[in-house]
Amino acid sequence: MRLLLSALFMLFSLVLVTPAFASDETANQKIEELSQTGEIIYEDDEIKVVDFGNDPEISEAIFDHPDSEVNGAKIDIVPFSSVNGPGGRSSIVASNTGRSVYWSVKPATLWPFHFSGVVKLRYHSGFKRDAPVGSMGALGQTVSGGVTMKKNNGGVAYLSGTAYALSRDKYRVLPGVNTSFRPN
Repeated sequence: MRLLLSALFMLFSLVLVTPAFASDETANQKIEELSQTGEIIYEDDEIKVVDFGNDPEISEAIFDHPDSEVNGAKIDIVPFSSVNGPGGRSSIVASNTGRSVYWSVKPATLWPFHFSGVVKLRYHSGFKRDAPVGSMGALGQTVSGGVTMKKNNGGVAYLSGTAYALSRDKYRVLPGVNTSFRPN
């Protein structure tokens, strides 16, 4: 009887867990596929910085990623990977390979704007690297980009920056927008 109950519990657990992993995998694949587009704005031996511009499909894939939930069960696993505030919405998520982090920013303005920011990479080894990021958007659009690491030992990526609107208003990314990335 114990063996039968244990086997039933194990099968029931698999039924509950498999859809969650499948949706994470689908979201990661979608971001990876979309990230093949974009313009390389900087590259060296350690990192590559890509600007996706104001492509709404990529921005939505980043904002809709399961790790980018603001109010949900993921908040204790990936804290502050997406933040809403008076300056707008910003999000940063890591790829499932651990090699890339993707960011997206939607300032609370209807004016054309230029976003200028930094993705701070803080590796578990103690190594630090800052990747300048930025893009231009118009009429309430969302801008996004990515940073690909050639090698890493895992760590945390932080997004910061400001959108400067044509109306001379500034929209800052709220502090603490971060995600952890795993070693590869």
